[in-house]
Amino acid sequence: MDSSYWSRSANRPNGRVSRRALIRRGAGGAVVLAGAALLGCDTRTTPPLPTGTAVPATTPTATPATTTGQAPRRGGTLRIGGQLTSDVAGFDYDRLGSAAIGSVANLAGVKLVQWDERPGRPGPVEGVLPDLAESWETPDGGLTWNFKLRRGVKTSDGLEVKAEDVVWSLNRQAAVRPARPGLLEGNLPDLYTRKQVNARAIDDATVQIKIARPDADFLSMMGSHWWTIQHKDVVTKQGAQPGTAPGGWGEITGIDQIRGGGAYYPVEHSAASGFKLRRNPNYYDTSVALVDEIEHPLIADPVDAAAALEAGRLDAFGPLTQVTVAQATQLQQSEKVNVDWQPCIAWNPWIFDMRSAPFNDVRVRRALALAIDREAWIKNLLLGRGRNGTMVLPWLSYWALDPAKMEDDGKYFTYDPTEAKRLLLAAGQEKLKFVLQTSNNSAYTTTYRYADLMSSMLGGVGVVQETRIVEHAAHIGGETFPGRGIYQSAVARPDIQSYAYGQVGLGGTTVGGADVWGGLAQVDEEYRAFREVAEKQRVTQDRTARRELIYDMQRRMARNVWSFYWPAPDSPIVSSKKLHNFRPVPGWNWGSMKHVWKDA
Repeated sequence: MDSSYWSRSANRPNGRVSRRALIRRGAGGAVVLAGAALLGCDTRTTPPLPTGTAVPATTPTATPATTTGQAPRRGGTLRIGGQLTSDVAGFDYDRLGSAAIGSVANLAGVKLVQWDERPGRPGPVEGVLPDLAESWETPDGGLTWNFKLRRGVKTSDGLEVKAEDVVWSLNRQAAVRPARPGLLEGNLPDLYTRKQVNARAIDDATVQIKIARPDADFLSMMGSHWWTIQHKDVVTKQGAQPGTAPGGWGEITGIDQIRGGGAYYPVEHSAASGFKLRRNPNYYDTSVALVDEIEHPLIADPVDAAAALEAGRLDAFGPLTQVTVAQATQLQQSEKVNVDWQPCIAWNPWIFDMRSAPFNDVRVRRALALAIDREAWIKNLLLGRGRNGTMVLPWLSYWALDPAKMEDDGKYFTYDPTEAKRLLLAAGQEKLKFVLQTSNNSAYTTTYRYADLMSSMLGGVGVVQETRIVEHAAHIGGETFPGRGIYQSAVARPDIQSYAYGQVGLGGTTVGGADVWGGLAQVDEEYRAFREVAEKQRVTQDRTARRELIYDMQRRMARNVWSFYWPAPDSPIVSSKKLHNFRPVPGWNWGSMKHVWKDA
Protein backbone atom coordinates (compact mmCIF):
# COMPACT_ATOMS: atom_id res chain seq x y z
CA MET A 1 0.00 0.00 0.00
CA ASP A 2 1.25 3.46 -0.83
CA SER A 3 1.23 5.27 2.48
CA SER A 4 1.61 8.78 1.11
CA TYR A 5 -1.17 11.10 2.16
CA TRP A 6 -1.48 12.65 -1.25
CA SER A 7 -2.11 9.32 -2.94
CA ARG A 8 -4.93 8.35 -0.61
CA SER A 9 -7.45 10.63 -2.28
CA ALA A 10 -7.06 8.62 -5.47
CA ASN A 11 -8.41 5.50 -3.76
CA ARG A 12 -12.01 6.63 -3.69
CA PRO A 13 -14.48 6.04 -6.49
CA ASN A 14 -15.39 8.96 -8.71
CA GLY A 15 -18.66 10.75 -8.38
CA ARG A 16 -20.85 12.22 -5.72
CA VAL A 17 -22.88 10.57 -3.02
CA SER A 18 -26.43 11.82 -2.86
CA ARG A 19 -27.87 13.29 0.32
CA ARG A 20 -30.58 10.62 0.26
CA ALA A 21 -28.01 7.84 0.05
CA LEU A 22 -26.05 9.32 2.95
CA ILE A 23 -29.14 9.55 5.10
CA ARG A 24 -30.05 5.97 4.20
CA ARG A 25 -26.55 4.77 5.15
CA GLY A 26 -26.45 6.84 8.31
CA ALA A 27 -29.79 5.77 9.68
CA GLY A 28 -29.59 2.12 8.66
CA GLY A 29 -25.92 1.28 9.07
CA ALA A 30 -24.70 -1.47 11.36
CA VAL A 31 -24.14 -0.29 14.92
CA VAL A 32 -21.50 -2.84 15.89
CA LEU A 33 -17.85 -1.89 16.16
CA ALA A 34 -15.68 -4.30 14.22
CA GLY A 35 -12.09 -5.19 14.95
CA ALA A 36 -9.00 -3.33 15.91
CA ALA A 37 -8.47 -1.68 12.52
CA LEU A 38 -10.83 1.26 12.77
CA LEU A 39 -9.98 3.73 10.07
CA GLY A 40 -8.37 2.62 6.85
CA CYS A 41 -7.71 3.70 3.30
CA ASP A 42 -9.34 0.52 2.00
CA THR A 43 -12.64 1.56 0.44
CA ARG A 44 -14.25 -1.86 0.89
CA THR A 45 -16.94 -2.15 3.50
CA THR A 46 -15.92 -3.94 6.68
CA PRO A 47 -18.50 -6.61 7.58
CA PRO A 48 -20.28 -5.93 10.89
CA LEU A 49 -19.15 -7.96 13.88
CA PRO A 50 -21.81 -10.37 15.18
CA THR A 51 -23.07 -9.40 18.61
CA GLY A 52 -21.13 -11.06 21.40
CA THR A 53 -18.14 -11.98 19.27
CA ALA A 54 -14.68 -11.29 20.62
CA VAL A 55 -12.73 -8.60 18.82
CA PRO A 56 -9.41 -9.98 17.55
CA ALA A 57 -6.38 -8.11 18.83
CA THR A 58 -3.51 -8.13 16.40
CA THR A 59 -0.21 -9.03 18.04
CA PRO A 60 2.78 -6.83 17.17
CA THR A 61 5.59 -8.41 15.22
CA ALA A 62 8.14 -10.30 17.31
CA THR A 63 10.95 -8.20 15.93
CA PRO A 64 10.64 -4.52 15.05
CA ALA A 65 10.26 -3.67 11.38
CA THR A 66 12.76 -1.37 9.75
CA THR A 67 12.51 1.02 6.85
CA THR A 68 16.06 0.27 5.70
CA GLY A 69 16.11 -3.53 5.65
CA GLN A 70 19.09 -3.48 8.01
CA ALA A 71 19.03 -5.48 11.21
CA PRO A 72 18.24 -3.21 14.17
CA ARG A 73 20.76 -2.87 16.95
CA ARG A 74 20.39 -2.16 20.64
CA GLY A 75 22.14 0.42 22.71
CA GLY A 76 23.26 4.00 22.49
CA THR A 77 21.59 7.30 23.26
CA LEU A 78 19.05 9.10 21.11
CA ARG A 79 19.49 12.86 21.33
CA ILE A 80 16.46 14.67 19.99
CA GLY A 81 15.98 18.41 20.27
CA GLY A 82 13.07 20.69 19.64
CA GLN A 83 10.05 18.57 20.48
CA LEU A 84 9.72 20.72 23.56
CA THR A 85 9.74 24.36 22.52
CA SER A 86 9.97 25.62 26.10
CA ASP A 87 10.50 24.25 29.57
CA VAL A 88 7.56 22.47 31.12
CA ALA A 89 5.15 24.38 33.33
CA GLY A 90 4.82 21.30 35.51
CA PHE A 91 5.05 17.52 35.50
CA ASP A 92 1.35 16.63 35.81
CA TYR A 93 0.14 15.89 32.29
CA ASP A 94 -3.42 15.28 33.46
CA ARG A 95 -3.64 18.81 34.84
CA LEU A 96 -1.70 20.58 32.09
CA GLY A 97 -2.60 18.67 28.94
CA SER A 98 0.36 20.28 27.16
CA ALA A 99 2.67 18.85 24.53
CA ALA A 100 5.66 19.95 26.61
CA ILE A 101 5.17 17.18 29.17
CA GLY A 102 2.93 14.98 27.04
CA SER A 103 5.67 13.27 25.05
CA VAL A 104 7.51 12.34 28.25
CA ALA A 105 4.37 11.13 30.01
CA ASN A 106 3.36 9.00 27.05
CA LEU A 107 6.74 7.27 26.75
CA ALA A 108 6.54 6.48 30.45
CA GLY A 109 2.98 5.15 30.36
CA VAL A 110 0.94 2.45 28.70
CA LYS A 111 -2.59 2.57 27.31
CA LEU A 112 -5.23 -0.08 26.92
CA VAL A 113 -4.41 -0.19 23.22
CA GLN A 114 -1.72 1.51 21.18
CA TRP A 115 -1.71 3.11 17.77
CA ASP A 116 0.13 1.16 15.12
CA GLU A 117 3.27 3.30 14.88
CA ARG A 118 5.56 0.61 13.50
CA PRO A 119 7.79 1.66 10.58
CA GLY A 120 6.16 1.41 7.20
CA ARG A 121 2.64 1.32 8.60
CA PRO A 122 0.08 3.70 7.06
CA GLY A 123 -0.76 5.47 10.28
CA PRO A 124 -2.15 5.01 13.80
CA VAL A 125 -5.79 5.76 13.03
CA GLU A 126 -5.65 2.93 10.48
CA GLY A 127 -5.57 0.40 13.28
CA VAL A 128 -4.79 -0.24 16.92
CA LEU A 129 -2.63 -2.91 18.54
CA PRO A 130 -2.64 -4.47 22.00
CA ASP A 131 -0.79 -2.63 24.74
CA LEU A 132 -1.83 -3.10 28.36
CA ALA A 133 -4.89 -4.96 27.07
CA GLU A 134 -3.95 -8.09 25.14
CA SER A 135 -7.52 -8.76 23.95
CA TRP A 136 -10.99 -7.26 24.12
CA GLU A 137 -14.59 -8.11 23.33
CA THR A 138 -17.96 -6.40 23.12
CA PRO A 139 -20.88 -8.65 24.10
CA ASP A 140 -23.65 -6.18 23.25
CA GLY A 141 -22.77 -4.50 19.97
CA GLY A 142 -20.36 -1.84 21.18
CA LEU A 143 -21.93 -0.57 24.42
CA THR A 144 -19.88 -2.70 26.81
CA TRP A 145 -16.18 -3.41 26.31
CA ASN A 146 -14.31 -6.04 28.29
CA PHE A 147 -10.52 -5.65 28.18
CA LYS A 148 -8.33 -8.58 29.25
CA LEU A 149 -5.11 -7.11 30.61
CA ARG A 150 -1.60 -8.38 29.99
CA ARG A 151 0.07 -9.81 33.08
CA GLY A 152 3.49 -8.60 34.12
CA VAL A 153 3.33 -5.00 32.83
CA LYS A 154 5.57 -3.26 35.34
CA THR A 155 7.00 0.16 36.03
CA SER A 156 10.74 0.66 36.29
CA ASP A 157 10.26 0.29 40.06
CA GLY A 158 8.81 -3.19 39.58
CA LEU A 159 5.17 -2.30 40.37
CA GLU A 160 2.64 -4.19 38.24
CA VAL A 161 -0.03 -2.16 36.46
CA LYS A 162 -3.43 -3.74 37.15
CA ALA A 163 -7.09 -3.13 36.42
CA GLU A 164 -7.58 -0.84 39.42
CA ASP A 165 -4.82 1.42 38.05
CA VAL A 166 -6.69 1.68 34.75
CA VAL A 167 -9.94 2.70 36.41
CA TRP A 168 -8.17 5.09 38.77
CA SER A 169 -6.20 6.72 35.92
CA LEU A 170 -9.30 7.25 33.78
CA ASN A 171 -11.17 8.78 36.69
CA ARG A 172 -8.22 10.98 37.62
CA GLN A 173 -8.07 12.35 34.10
CA ALA A 174 -11.76 13.20 34.18
CA ALA A 175 -11.48 14.79 37.62
CA VAL A 176 -8.40 16.98 37.27
CA ARG A 177 -8.17 17.89 33.58
CA PRO A 178 -9.30 21.36 32.54
CA ALA A 179 -12.80 21.38 31.08
CA ARG A 180 -11.83 22.49 27.58
CA PRO A 181 -13.68 21.57 24.39
CA GLY A 182 -11.93 18.93 22.34
CA LEU A 183 -10.46 17.09 25.33
CA LEU A 184 -11.71 13.97 27.12
CA GLU A 185 -15.46 14.58 27.32
CA GLY A 186 -15.36 16.38 23.99
CA ASN A 187 -13.68 13.40 22.35
CA LEU A 188 -15.89 10.72 23.83
CA PRO A 189 -18.77 12.23 25.82
CA ASP A 190 -20.65 8.93 26.06
CA LEU A 191 -17.94 7.50 28.32
CA TYR A 192 -18.63 9.94 31.16
CA THR A 193 -21.34 10.45 33.78
CA ARG A 194 -20.90 13.46 36.07
CA LYS A 195 -17.14 13.57 35.53
CA GLN A 196 -16.86 9.86 36.31
CA VAL A 197 -15.66 7.33 33.75
CA ASN A 198 -18.01 4.38 33.36
CA ALA A 199 -15.27 1.83 34.00
CA ARG A 200 -14.74 -0.80 36.65
CA ALA A 201 -12.21 -3.48 37.56
CA ILE A 202 -13.75 -6.95 37.34
CA ASP A 203 -10.55 -8.48 38.70
CA ASP A 204 -6.83 -7.64 38.55
CA ALA A 205 -6.67 -8.49 34.84
CA THR A 206 -10.10 -7.40 33.54
CA VAL A 207 -11.47 -3.91 32.95
CA GLN A 208 -15.02 -3.26 31.81
CA ILE A 209 -15.91 0.05 30.15
CA LYS A 210 -19.42 1.08 29.20
CA ILE A 211 -20.39 3.84 26.80
CA ALA A 212 -23.84 5.26 26.18
CA ARG A 213 -23.92 4.38 22.49
CA PRO A 214 -21.67 2.56 20.04
CA ASP A 215 -18.88 4.74 18.74
CA ALA A 216 -16.81 3.81 15.69
CA ASP A 217 -13.76 5.62 17.06
CA PHE A 218 -13.78 4.25 20.59
CA LEU A 219 -10.82 1.88 20.27
CA SER A 220 -8.71 4.36 18.34
CA MET A 221 -9.33 7.06 20.92
CA MET A 222 -8.39 4.77 23.79
CA GLY A 223 -4.95 4.48 22.16
CA SER A 224 -4.37 8.24 22.24
CA HIS A 225 -2.23 10.28 24.60
CA TRP A 226 -5.26 11.43 26.59
CA TRP A 227 -5.88 7.97 28.03
CA THR A 228 -2.40 7.07 29.32
CA ILE A 229 -2.47 4.73 32.32
CA GLN A 230 -0.46 5.59 35.43
CA HIS A 231 0.23 3.52 38.51
CA LYS A 232 -1.88 4.82 41.39
CA ASP A 233 0.73 4.16 44.08
CA VAL A 234 3.45 6.02 42.16
CA VAL A 235 1.35 9.15 41.69
CA THR A 236 -0.06 9.29 45.21
CA LYS A 237 3.05 8.29 47.16
CA GLN A 238 3.88 10.58 50.00
CA GLY A 239 6.53 13.27 49.85
CA ALA A 240 6.72 17.02 50.26
CA GLN A 241 3.54 17.56 48.21
CA PRO A 242 2.28 14.33 46.60
CA GLY A 243 -0.94 12.81 47.88
CA THR A 244 -2.34 16.07 49.26
CA ALA A 245 -4.70 17.02 46.45
CA PRO A 246 -8.45 16.95 47.15
CA GLY A 247 -10.10 13.70 46.17
CA GLY A 248 -6.94 11.68 46.70
CA TRP A 249 -5.76 12.17 43.13
CA GLY A 250 -2.24 13.19 44.12
CA GLU A 251 -0.02 15.98 42.84
CA ILE A 252 2.72 15.02 40.39
CA THR A 253 5.54 17.31 41.45
CA GLY A 254 8.61 15.24 40.53
CA ILE A 255 9.78 13.13 37.63
CA ASP A 256 9.95 10.08 39.91
CA GLN A 257 6.13 10.08 39.82
CA ILE A 258 5.99 9.72 36.02
CA ARG A 259 5.91 5.92 35.88
CA GLY A 260 3.30 3.78 34.20
CA GLY A 261 4.86 0.65 32.74
CA GLY A 262 5.90 2.27 29.47
CA ALA A 263 9.06 1.75 27.42
CA TYR A 264 11.04 4.59 29.03
CA TYR A 265 10.99 6.63 32.22
CA PRO A 266 12.46 10.08 33.03
CA VAL A 267 15.55 10.15 35.23
CA GLU A 268 16.63 13.77 34.98
CA HIS A 269 15.18 17.19 34.21
CA SER A 270 16.51 20.72 34.25
CA ALA A 271 15.34 23.95 32.69
CA ALA A 272 18.65 24.26 30.86
CA SER A 273 19.05 20.76 29.43
CA GLY A 274 15.51 19.35 29.31
CA PHE A 275 14.78 15.68 29.99
CA LYS A 276 16.75 12.47 30.06
CA LEU A 277 14.91 9.16 29.89
CA ARG A 278 16.11 5.58 30.38
CA ARG A 279 14.78 2.30 29.05
CA ASN A 280 12.41 0.56 31.44
CA PRO A 281 14.20 -2.72 32.35
CA ASN A 282 10.80 -4.28 33.07
CA TYR A 283 9.11 -3.28 29.82
CA TYR A 284 6.92 -6.14 28.66
CA ASP A 285 7.90 -6.06 24.97
CA THR A 286 11.56 -7.02 24.65
CA SER A 287 11.54 -6.58 20.86
CA VAL A 288 11.32 -2.77 21.00
CA ALA A 289 12.71 0.14 23.03
CA LEU A 290 16.04 -0.28 21.24
CA VAL A 291 18.08 2.68 22.47
CA ASP A 292 19.26 2.71 26.07
CA GLU A 293 18.54 6.38 26.72
CA ILE A 294 16.76 9.36 25.22
CA GLU A 295 18.09 12.85 25.79
CA HIS A 296 15.60 15.57 25.10
CA PRO A 297 17.31 18.99 25.29
CA LEU A 298 15.27 22.15 24.90
CA ILE A 299 16.53 23.60 21.62
CA ALA A 300 13.89 25.82 20.08
CA ASP A 301 16.07 27.77 17.63
CA PRO A 302 16.32 25.75 14.37
CA VAL A 303 19.65 27.42 13.53
CA ASP A 304 21.17 26.16 16.78
CA ALA A 305 19.57 22.75 16.26
CA ALA A 306 20.98 22.47 12.73
CA ALA A 307 24.48 23.31 13.96
CA ALA A 308 24.20 20.70 16.73
CA LEU A 309 23.02 18.10 14.22
CA GLU A 310 25.90 18.79 11.84
CA ALA A 311 28.37 18.56 14.74
CA GLY A 312 26.95 15.25 15.97
CA ARG A 313 25.63 16.65 19.24
CA LEU A 314 22.06 15.92 18.11
CA ASP A 315 20.57 12.96 16.26
CA ALA A 316 17.31 14.56 15.19
CA PHE A 317 14.95 17.50 15.39
CA GLY A 318 11.62 17.01 17.08
CA PRO A 319 8.57 17.59 14.90
CA LEU A 320 7.75 20.86 16.67
CA THR A 321 11.07 22.45 15.74
CA GLN A 322 10.22 25.52 13.69
CA VAL A 323 12.33 24.54 10.67
CA THR A 324 11.48 26.61 7.64
CA VAL A 325 11.22 25.19 4.15
CA ALA A 326 14.34 27.15 3.17
CA GLN A 327 16.38 25.78 6.11
CA ALA A 328 15.33 22.20 5.42
CA THR A 329 16.14 22.58 1.72
CA GLN A 330 19.63 23.72 2.66
CA LEU A 331 20.06 20.84 5.14
CA GLN A 332 19.30 18.39 2.34
CA GLN A 333 22.70 19.24 0.88
CA SER A 334 24.50 17.83 3.94
CA GLU A 335 26.08 14.37 3.72
CA LYS A 336 25.26 13.78 7.39
CA VAL A 337 21.56 14.65 7.42
CA ASN A 338 18.32 13.08 6.20
CA VAL A 339 15.31 15.30 5.43
CA ASP A 340 12.01 13.49 5.12
CA TRP A 341 9.24 15.73 3.79
CA GLN A 342 5.87 15.02 5.37
CA PRO A 343 2.49 16.65 4.83
CA CYS A 344 1.98 19.53 7.23
CA ILE A 345 1.79 18.42 10.83
CA ALA A 346 -0.45 21.31 11.90
CA TRP A 347 -1.94 24.22 10.04
CA ASN A 348 -4.00 27.27 10.80
CA PRO A 349 -7.59 27.74 9.71
CA TRP A 350 -9.53 30.95 9.92
CA ILE A 351 -12.79 30.55 11.83
CA PHE A 352 -15.30 33.23 10.93
CA ASP A 353 -17.54 34.76 13.58
CA MET A 354 -20.80 33.90 11.83
CA ARG A 355 -23.00 35.06 14.68
CA SER A 356 -23.30 38.56 13.26
CA ALA A 357 -22.51 40.74 10.26
CA PRO A 358 -20.48 40.79 8.11
CA PHE A 359 -19.45 37.11 8.26
CA ASN A 360 -22.96 35.74 8.53
CA ASP A 361 -23.14 36.64 4.83
CA VAL A 362 -21.70 33.79 2.74
CA ARG A 363 -20.76 36.28 -0.02
CA VAL A 364 -18.27 37.95 2.31
CA ARG A 365 -16.69 34.64 3.29
CA ARG A 366 -16.43 33.61 -0.36
CA ALA A 367 -14.90 36.95 -1.32
CA LEU A 368 -12.07 36.57 1.20
CA ALA A 369 -11.37 33.05 -0.06
CA LEU A 370 -11.19 34.23 -3.68
CA ALA A 371 -8.81 37.09 -2.81
CA ILE A 372 -5.94 34.77 -1.82
CA ASP A 373 -3.46 33.56 -4.42
CA ARG A 374 -2.52 30.29 -2.76
CA GLU A 375 -0.56 28.86 -5.68
CA ALA A 376 1.74 31.89 -5.84
CA TRP A 377 2.15 31.69 -2.08
CA ILE A 378 3.30 28.06 -2.29
CA LYS A 379 5.60 28.70 -5.26
CA ASN A 380 7.34 31.79 -3.91
CA LEU A 381 7.24 31.76 -0.12
CA LEU A 382 7.29 27.98 0.35
CA LEU A 383 9.63 27.22 -2.58
CA GLY A 384 7.07 24.79 -3.95
CA ARG A 385 7.11 22.73 -0.74
CA GLY A 386 3.51 23.08 0.32
CA ARG A 387 -0.07 22.08 -0.34
CA ASN A 388 -3.35 23.92 -0.47
CA GLY A 389 -5.26 23.21 2.69
CA THR A 390 -8.70 24.29 1.61
CA MET A 391 -11.25 21.90 3.04
CA VAL A 392 -12.62 21.17 6.47
CA LEU A 393 -10.15 18.36 6.51
CA PRO A 394 -7.61 19.48 3.93
CA TRP A 395 -6.39 17.08 1.34
CA LEU A 396 -3.33 16.49 3.48
CA SER A 397 -5.40 14.11 5.54
CA TYR A 398 -6.62 10.55 5.27
CA TRP A 399 -10.11 11.82 4.51
CA ALA A 400 -8.83 13.82 1.58
CA LEU A 401 -10.90 14.66 -1.44
CA ASP A 402 -8.94 15.57 -4.54
CA PRO A 403 -9.93 19.17 -5.43
CA ALA A 404 -10.32 18.07 -9.05
CA LYS A 405 -13.28 15.97 -7.93
CA MET A 406 -15.02 18.84 -6.18
CA GLU A 407 -16.49 20.21 -9.41
CA ASP A 408 -18.10 23.63 -8.92
CA ASP A 409 -18.15 23.31 -5.15
CA GLY A 410 -14.41 23.92 -4.97
CA LYS A 411 -14.33 27.06 -7.08
CA TYR A 412 -14.23 29.41 -4.09
CA PHE A 413 -10.70 28.27 -3.30
CA THR A 414 -9.30 29.50 -6.59
CA TYR A 415 -7.82 32.97 -7.05
CA ASP A 416 -10.27 35.45 -8.57
CA PRO A 417 -9.91 39.02 -7.22
CA THR A 418 -12.44 40.37 -9.73
CA GLU A 419 -15.14 38.03 -8.44
CA ALA A 420 -14.07 38.82 -4.86
CA LYS A 421 -14.66 42.54 -5.45
CA ARG A 422 -18.05 41.82 -7.06
CA LEU A 423 -19.19 39.76 -4.09
CA LEU A 424 -18.06 42.41 -1.59
CA LEU A 425 -19.92 45.08 -3.54
CA ALA A 426 -23.07 42.94 -3.68
CA ALA A 427 -22.87 42.41 0.08
CA GLY A 428 -22.34 46.12 0.76
CA GLN A 429 -18.89 45.41 2.20
CA GLU A 430 -16.59 46.94 -0.42
CA LYS A 431 -14.75 48.77 2.41
CA LEU A 432 -14.60 45.79 4.76
CA LYS A 433 -12.32 46.06 7.78
CA PHE A 434 -11.88 43.27 10.32
CA VAL A 435 -9.60 41.96 13.08
CA LEU A 436 -7.70 38.67 12.86
CA GLN A 437 -6.88 37.32 16.30
CA THR A 438 -3.96 34.94 16.66
CA SER A 439 -1.77 33.59 19.46
CA ASN A 440 1.71 34.42 20.66
CA ASN A 441 2.43 30.72 21.21
CA SER A 442 5.92 29.91 19.96
CA ALA A 443 4.59 26.85 18.11
CA TYR A 444 2.96 29.19 15.60
CA THR A 445 5.58 31.85 15.12
CA THR A 446 5.44 31.47 11.36
CA THR A 447 1.81 32.57 11.36
CA TYR A 448 2.78 36.19 11.92
CA ARG A 449 4.59 36.19 8.62
CA TYR A 450 1.64 34.56 6.93
CA ALA A 451 -0.78 37.03 8.51
CA ASP A 452 1.19 39.87 6.97
CA LEU A 453 1.07 38.21 3.57
CA MET A 454 -2.67 37.60 3.91
CA SER A 455 -3.17 41.24 4.82
CA SER A 456 -1.30 42.32 1.70
CA MET A 457 -3.36 40.07 -0.58
CA LEU A 458 -6.66 41.17 0.91
CA GLY A 459 -5.59 44.76 0.44
CA GLY A 460 -5.66 44.08 -3.28
CA VAL A 461 -9.47 43.85 -3.15
CA GLY A 462 -9.89 46.76 -0.74
CA VAL A 463 -10.17 44.75 2.47
CA VAL A 464 -8.31 45.93 5.59
CA GLN A 465 -7.11 43.20 7.95
CA GLU A 466 -5.73 44.09 11.36
CA THR A 467 -3.79 41.39 13.22
CA ARG A 468 -4.24 41.12 16.98
CA ILE A 469 -1.77 38.89 18.86
CA VAL A 470 -2.86 37.81 22.34
CA GLU A 471 -1.63 35.49 25.07
CA HIS A 472 -2.06 31.86 24.08
CA ALA A 473 -4.20 30.91 27.08
CA ALA A 474 -6.62 33.74 26.39
CA HIS A 475 -6.65 32.93 22.69
CA ILE A 476 -7.57 29.26 23.03
CA GLY A 477 -10.11 30.15 25.70
CA GLY A 478 -11.67 32.68 23.38
CA GLU A 479 -11.99 35.37 26.05
CA THR A 480 -10.80 38.13 23.75
CA PHE A 481 -12.34 37.05 20.47
CA PRO A 482 -12.90 40.24 18.47
CA GLY A 483 -16.33 41.21 17.28
CA ARG A 484 -16.70 41.42 13.49
CA GLY A 485 -13.54 39.40 13.26
CA ILE A 486 -11.79 36.14 12.48
CA TYR A 487 -10.27 33.73 14.96
CA GLN A 488 -7.17 31.85 13.89
CA SER A 489 -7.29 28.30 15.14
CA ALA A 490 -4.97 25.33 14.68
CA VAL A 491 -5.79 21.88 13.34
CA ALA A 492 -3.49 18.87 13.56
CA ARG A 493 -3.39 16.11 10.99
CA PRO A 494 -5.84 13.38 12.02
CA ASP A 495 -3.03 10.85 12.50
CA ILE A 496 -1.51 13.21 15.06
CA GLN A 497 -4.69 13.66 17.01
CA SER A 498 -6.31 10.83 18.89
CA TYR A 499 -9.11 10.55 16.40
CA ALA A 500 -10.02 11.49 12.87
CA TYR A 501 -13.73 11.87 12.92
CA GLY A 502 -13.90 14.42 15.71
CA GLN A 503 -11.87 16.82 13.55
CA VAL A 504 -14.71 17.57 11.16
CA GLY A 505 -16.35 20.21 13.30
CA LEU A 506 -19.22 18.26 14.83
CA GLY A 507 -18.02 18.81 18.38
CA GLY A 508 -18.68 21.68 20.75
CA THR A 509 -15.67 23.84 20.01
CA THR A 510 -16.40 27.36 21.15
CA VAL A 511 -14.88 30.76 20.62
CA GLY A 512 -15.79 33.57 22.97
CA GLY A 513 -18.31 31.33 24.70
CA ALA A 514 -20.33 30.64 21.55
CA ASP A 515 -20.42 27.55 19.38
CA VAL A 516 -18.90 29.02 16.23
CA TRP A 517 -19.07 25.79 14.26
CA GLY A 518 -22.68 25.53 15.31
CA GLY A 519 -23.20 28.99 13.87
CA LEU A 520 -23.28 27.49 10.41
CA ALA A 521 -26.03 25.12 11.49
CA GLN A 522 -28.07 28.15 12.52
CA VAL A 523 -27.84 29.82 9.12
CA ASP A 524 -27.64 26.85 6.75
CA GLU A 525 -30.42 24.26 6.58
CA GLU A 526 -28.42 21.87 4.41
CA TYR A 527 -25.53 21.78 6.87
CA ARG A 528 -27.96 21.29 9.75
CA ALA A 529 -29.39 18.23 8.01
CA PHE A 530 -25.85 16.99 7.37
CA ARG A 531 -24.98 17.15 11.08
CA GLU A 532 -27.99 14.99 11.88
CA VAL A 533 -26.83 12.39 9.38
CA ALA A 534 -23.28 12.53 10.70
CA GLU A 535 -24.29 11.87 14.29
CA LYS A 536 -26.34 8.85 13.25
CA GLN A 537 -23.62 7.56 10.96
CA ARG A 538 -20.93 7.71 13.62
CA VAL A 539 -22.14 4.51 15.25
CA THR A 540 -21.46 2.39 12.18
CA GLN A 541 -18.26 0.64 11.21
CA ASP A 542 -18.96 1.01 7.49
CA ARG A 543 -15.71 2.72 6.56
CA THR A 544 -16.81 3.46 3.01
CA ALA A 545 -19.88 5.30 4.26
CA ARG A 546 -17.78 7.22 6.78
CA ARG A 547 -15.30 8.31 4.14
CA GLU A 548 -18.02 9.40 1.74
CA LEU A 549 -19.64 11.38 4.52
CA ILE A 550 -16.43 13.31 5.07
CA TYR A 551 -16.11 13.97 1.35
CA ASP A 552 -19.65 15.26 1.29
CA MET A 553 -18.89 17.55 4.19
CA GLN A 554 -15.87 18.94 2.38
CA ARG A 555 -18.06 19.78 -0.58
CA ARG A 556 -20.64 21.46 1.62
CA MET A 557 -18.03 23.44 3.49
CA ALA A 558 -16.41 24.59 0.27
CA ARG A 559 -19.81 25.75 -0.93
CA ASN A 560 -20.47 27.70 2.26
CA VAL A 561 -16.84 28.70 2.93
CA TRP A 562 -17.38 28.89 6.66
CA SER A 563 -13.64 28.58 7.23
CA PHE A 564 -10.60 28.36 5.02
CA TYR A 565 -6.93 27.53 5.35
CA TRP A 566 -3.70 29.16 4.55
CA PRO A 567 -1.42 27.16 2.26
CA ALA A 568 0.27 24.58 4.45
CA PRO A 569 4.06 24.17 4.18
CA ASP A 570 5.39 20.62 4.05
CA SER A 571 6.88 19.54 7.37
CA PRO A 572 10.57 18.52 7.21
CA ILE A 573 11.53 15.66 9.52
CA VAL A 574 15.27 16.12 10.03
CA SER A 575 17.63 13.48 11.43
CA SER A 576 21.19 12.11 11.28
CA LYS A 577 21.86 9.46 8.65
CA LYS A 578 23.02 7.24 11.52
CA LEU A 579 19.46 7.17 12.82
CA HIS A 580 16.95 4.60 11.59
CA ASN A 581 13.15 4.42 11.82
CA PHE A 582 12.90 7.99 13.03
CA ARG A 583 9.24 8.71 12.35
CA PRO A 584 8.07 11.18 15.00
CA VAL A 585 4.67 11.78 13.52
CA PRO A 586 2.14 11.53 15.19
CA GLY A 587 3.57 14.07 17.53
CA TRP A 588 3.34 13.77 21.23
CA ASN A 589 1.94 10.24 21.39
CA TRP A 590 5.56 9.28 20.59
CA GLY A 591 5.05 5.54 20.32
CA SER A 592 7.27 5.61 17.24
CA MET A 593 10.28 6.27 19.50
CA LYS A 594 10.15 2.63 20.60
CA HIS A 595 11.30 1.58 17.10
CA VAL A 596 14.26 3.96 16.65
CA TRP A 597 17.82 2.61 16.56
CA LYS A 598 21.28 4.02 15.79
CA ASP A 599 24.50 3.04 14.16
CA ALA A 600 27.57 3.12 16.37
